[in-house]
Amino acid sequence: MLGALAYNIGPGAVNKSSVYKMLKSGNRNIFKAYTSYCHYRGKWHKGLYTRRLTELGALFIP
Repeated sequence: MLGALAYNIGPGAVNKSSVYKMLKSGNRNIFKAYTSYCHYRGKWHKGLYTRRLTELGALFIP
């Protein structure tokens, strides 16, 4: 899942992301943090939100 996020936002950004920090600390409640990466050029996009939901459902095992 972090690989998919790194592909979309860049590996440097993933290392600084709240999703990575939460998973590293053991917090598995990452829905809100993961779906916050749905902006393109400062605007929220429904297509990106749908993609994040699909990635979360397919790749995240709580």
